[in-house]
Formats: sequence, structure tokens, C-alpha cells
Amino acid sequence: MHFSHRMNRSFLLFTIFMTALLFTGCEFKDVELDRVDRFEINRFEQGKLDATITLVLTNPNSFPITVKSGEFEIYSGKTHLGDAQLAKSFKINANSTENYEVDVKGTVGDAISAGISGLASLLTGKKPEMTIKGELIAGNFFYSKKVPVELKTDMPFSL
Repeated sequence: MHFSHRMNRSFLLFTIFMTALLFTGCEFKDVELDRVDRFEINRFEQGKLDATITLVLTNPNSFPITVKSGEFEIYSGKTHLGDAQLAKSFKINANSTENYEVDVKGTVGDAISAGISGLASLLTGKKPEMTIKGELIAGNFFYSKKVPVELKTDMPFSL
């Protein structure tokens, strides 16, 4: 019985040592947004927005990272149009730089104000612009980090 107790204690210490070694050897490096390739509105009805953003993301880690959530604010000039959220989580491959089509859903409240400012921009010869700002929350079982996202694009005339 004494031998068994010593064996359990040794096993416990070995497990703690290996776990500590594993965590110190696996440094979590930041996922980076290289660029935004595209923004496309799939559907816009009664203030509900369904869109796709194509992001080029780099994962320098030797393990895949899951983007768990994302929150974005949508502006036209200084006018806050509404908010959008990541529609579903997705996985970023290990040691890669790749395109990811990210579905977002949201609500847009001040579209009429934006339409008026967009019309004013058209009359002055400038294209109306829309800005999407926010962040993705990326991580694995133990760690998570925020990845800032900012996109300026021409405003779709369907708004």
C-alpha cells in the first residue's frame, strides 16, 4: 500500500511537470488580419443585414485557432448605422495565410440618414463610404485573443 501511494504521487508530479512543459512550449502567437479582400451584402430587408466579408488571416501558430465570435459596428461617415455579429465560428488553419469568408448578421437602424449623406456625397462627386469596425475573438481551449478588424468600402446603393 505504501508503494502504491508513492507511485500515485510520482505519477501526479510527472503529469504536472509534463503539463507545465507543454504550456510553456506552446506560446500562443497573435492571429493577424493581413487585409480585407471583399465585402458583399447578401440580403438587406427591413433593417436586417446579412453580409459576407472575405478576410485574409495569418495564423503563425503550429496549431489551428478557432474564431469564436465577432462584434462589428457599421458607419457611414460619422453616422452609426448599426451593429453586426459573426454568424458562426470558423477555424483558421495552422501555420497559414488564407482567405476566409466570414458571414455576419446585423441590424441597421439609421439607413435613411446614411442614404441622405450618401446622396449628398453623390452630388458632390464623392462615392459614399461605409466603415465596418470591430474585432474577432480567436483562440483555442486555453487562450483567446482579440483580432481588430476595420474595413472601409463603398456603400452599396441598396441601403
